Amino acid sequence: MHIRTRSIFLVVIGFLVSGALAGSLFGQRTHNADEQSIVMRSARIVSTMLEWLPDQEKPSTLVYDGIDGMLEKLDPHSNFLDPDAFAKMKARQRGSFFGVGIIISMRAGKVTVIAPIAGTPAARKGLRAGDVISAIDGKSTAKMTLDDVLDHVRGPEGTVVKLTIVRPGLSKPLEVSITRAKIPTNSVRYAFMLRPGVGYIRLTEFSSTSSREVHQKIQELEKQGMHSLIFDLRNNPGGSLDAAVGVSDTFLKKGQLIVSTRGRTKDSDMTFKAPGTGVHFEGPLIILVNVGSASASEIVSGAIQDHDRGLLVGNVTWGKGLVQTVFTIRDTGLALTTARYYTPSGRCIQRDYHSYIEYITHQNANSGPPPAKTKYHTDAGRPVRGGGGITPDVIVKARQLNEGVAQLYGHSAFFQFAIDLLENVPQAQYPKFGRTFTVTPDVLTRFWTFVATKKLLAPDAVAKIKSSQQAMSDLRRAIKTEVLNSTLGLEAGYLEMVKGDNQIEAALKHIPDATKMWEAWQKRWAKPEKASATH
Repeated sequence: MHIRTRSIFLVVIGFLVSGALAGSLFGQRTHNADEQSIVMRSARIVSTMLEWLPDQEKPSTLVYDGIDGMLEKLDPHSNFLDPDAFAKMKARQRGSFFGVGIIISMRAGKVTVIAPIAGTPAARKGLRAGDVISAIDGKSTAKMTLDDVLDHVRGPEGTVVKLTIVRPGLSKPLEVSITRAKIPTNSVRYAFMLRPGVGYIRLTEFSSTSSREVHQKIQELEKQGMHSLIFDLRNNPGGSLDAAVGVSDTFLKKGQLIVSTRGRTKDSDMTFKAPGTGVHFEGPLIILVNVGSASASEIVSGAIQDHDRGLLVGNVTWGKGLVQTVFTIRDTGLALTTARYYTPSGRCIQRDYHSYIEYITHQNANSGPPPAKTKYHTDAGRPVRGGGGITPDVIVKARQLNEGVAQLYGHSAFFQFAIDLLENVPQAQYPKFGRTFTVTPDVLTRFWTFVATKKLLAPDAVAKIKSSQQAMSDLRRAIKTEVLNSTLGLEAGYLEMVKGDNQIEAALKHIPDATKMWEAWQKRWAKPEKASATH
């Protein structure tokens, strides 16, 4: 979603807002009597409903729901943003908000701190993993959703929010007053060396800060000896087109086509090329993608693949190639589909959406590559698949967990067990505990006792885990990951977790192939006649 943000000024008389929006939805003013009649009729319908419904409804609720209904008839991605949703979208795109700096989740039906963000007010106040937020400014969180909690915790910079914390091992709740501050929402969640010479960067979304974050991490990893990069876009749903262009530019040559858009109106047809500015990574590149990679992720991976700049590994991407232009209407937003995305070779990214259920559930998403509807070729002449989404060069399915281990994840068993292990460990001792922690036989015995006491798994499920070497390896890694998350931070835990990631393992095995692709890329660009070639 993104491309451009326009301001539309509407003159609204009474409840004509519904009719006015209906007119703007179809991109033209009403020019004849029949169209004007439909607009006036829709306004009268809204007025009549407000007057005669058995239960009183807020005008905004009725009108907003009506707009949602109209948009559902267009495509799966056009949507209306009410004032609250619109404000949140703008905050995400800015890459920051005002809050306290905690990552939270629902665990056992309770609002639980997963980790405080380093350097934030919450970290300075001593909040820790496993803390349960039972109340905010005296208001119980028992019936709040996570969005409700975030709305209450966030607020103007410099204001104070009081959190009531229930902490394992303490008999009474803690009352913690925290002053809100600007909290960066980093889109580069993790960046580290996987092994000597091979760096890893995971980008979780495309925001206004993404290019800068990627550039910074590349420079940091190069100082650590990185010459090959695994760039992880799995489960990245997309975001800003400007960010997609900026990230693509990190790997491409100046002037290379990144993406084009085509729509019904002439001004919807646009091309976006690499500006050739900022930090550039020179070296073998592998991009990880899966069914959760969409929109801007597909723009980047499609451009890299079409220009033979790097190797794609993983599963076929989502296939979200509809361009939403966000129209600002007072304090609300209308994200309206106005065009489609096309990769440099001409592939339309958008998947077929005639069946809404199949589109949303993405049936058969992991069954393999989709049938190619049209043949396309990369700069070097390699055939690539069309028909929606981006098909990786190397298809690697994510390994499925043992059912019992998956159930333990679902019960938050590993997280809760880690919190139990740390209950009597002073927070000042966390770093030492994390650095020296190993999953010993005694730890495993304690874990199985914990599982039995909590009645989390049936005995036969436990037996199946114990009889599988892979399942036991996953279980040990899960316990250690949660301990590291709580003691040394989320990156330390993630670095442990990826050791069992078969798609990352596959990417590492294909570094030689990415190296050959990089060497061929260098040869092509060493020839003057090729230096300005774009699609």
